[in-house]
Order: sequence, then structure tokens, then C-alpha cells
Amino acid sequence: MFQKIPVSVYIITLNEARNIGACLDRLVEFDEVVLVDSGSTDGTVELARQYENVASSYHSWNGFSEQKAHALSLCRNDWVLNIDADEIVTDAYLEEIMRVVSEDEVDALESTRTLYRWGRRPRHFGGEDRLVRLFRKSVGHYEPRRVHESITIAGKIEHTSASINHHENLTYSKRIDKSNKYSQAKAEDKFEKHNRVSVLTLVVIFPASFIQVYFFKGHFLDGADGLLTSMNFAFYNFMKYAKLWELNRGRNDRS
Repeated sequence: MFQKIPVSVYIITLNEARNIGACLDRLVEFDEVVLVDSGSTDGTVELARQYENVASSYHSWNGFSEQKAHALSLCRNDWVLNIDADEIVTDAYLEEIMRVVSEDEVDALESTRTLYRWGRRPRHFGGEDRLVRLFRKSVGHYEPRRVHESITIAGKIEHTSASINHHENLTYSKRIDKSNKYSQAKAEDKFEKHNRVSVLTLVVIFPASFIQVYFFKGHFLDGADGLLTSMNFAFYNFMKYAKLWELNRGRNDRS
């Protein structure tokens, strides 16, 4: 029997049956995997329970930060790793985890996340995401946000070029649905902070966002896929501010 990696992995899920098997296959060497589901109906939890190191539970949805904070609270090890269901840990990143935990000299590891769509890396000028996913449980904290959550680390962070691979195998209609959902959550976050939006912003945000991504970030290199990605980004930004305007109008109507 090999020695398990003394790290708790935590994952939040909702209808991830298509992805969860490939994700969990790469996590069998870890001491535990904490999977918190918010109501899957596609067999996600049943698939996850086939792995002996997975502990699954239900928690009602109240935004990404709250959901991940809850999953984090269930982890029993000092070192924890956050992975999304559509992400896969590479061999190089796994080696970095074992090294960092063994050396025990830092509090967190910032790494690269590489995007793949249908098995291919999109072409553009932009750099890859840099995220902290491995850290000591005692130094990590999620700020309250409904979407685009990130962990705040109160400690020493080491950087590595090792990657987590993000496989976003979504149809364009599902990407639009996701953007619509995320824009609503982001607008609500901004509304709670008393942010406002002008008519000028509503006029320029769509074309400005499209130009930024399609031309300046080089998504035109990716053909039709790059065009669709740029349009989706512009749609997300426009809807975020349009919904914020609508929320503010409702607040004004009540005053």
C-alpha cells in the first residue's frame, strides 16, 4: 500500500458527470477528496462515490466563495488543494505539490492554469491564469463573492511554472448561459457595494470589451473560435453593467 499524499483536495460540483471521472482519476494518490455538491441530477455524486478517497456531501448554493469556504472547512489536513471538476492535475504539478509539502518551507503555491477547449489550446496574446490552489488551510480565506472567487493567503507564497489543465468543453450556447449567470452574480456583488453605472458605460462597454479581447489580446489568431470568445466576453461585460443599472433603477424606484 503506497503512502497517500497528506493533502485534502476540495471540489464543488453541480452536474459535472462529464468531467468528474477524469478529474478524480488524477487525485487517487491524495489522502482525501472533499466533494461538495449543490444538487446534481446527472449522476455526478454517484460517480464520485466510486473513488475510495472521496467524501461527498450536499450543501445548498449561496455563491462560489461561500460554497468553497464550506468545502474548505470540511478538510482535515493542514495542506489543502482546490480543484474544479473540469480541471486535471498534471504530472509536473503533482511533483510540485509533493515537493512543497515535503519541504514545508512556504505557505502556498501559485501555479499556472492552462485552458483547453475540445482538446486544443486557444491562440491569443494573453498570458495564462496564475492562481493559488495549494495552501495551508490555516492561512487561506475566501472573501465574500458570488462569482470570480479567489483565496486570500496570509503567508509566504512560492511560484511555479507547473500547470493545472482546464478543459472547458462547453458548446457556445452553454458558454453564453454561463456568462449570463455569472454576469448576474457579478452585478449583485457590485450592487451590494453601492457601485453605479452610467449610460455612457452601457454604450461603450460592449464594443470596447470586444476590441480589447479580439484585437489587443490577439484572439483574432484563433479564427471563428476567437471571434466567438471575444463576442462572449463582450456580452458578459455588457450584461454585468446592464444588470447593475437595472438593480440600481430598482433601488431608486423603492426610495
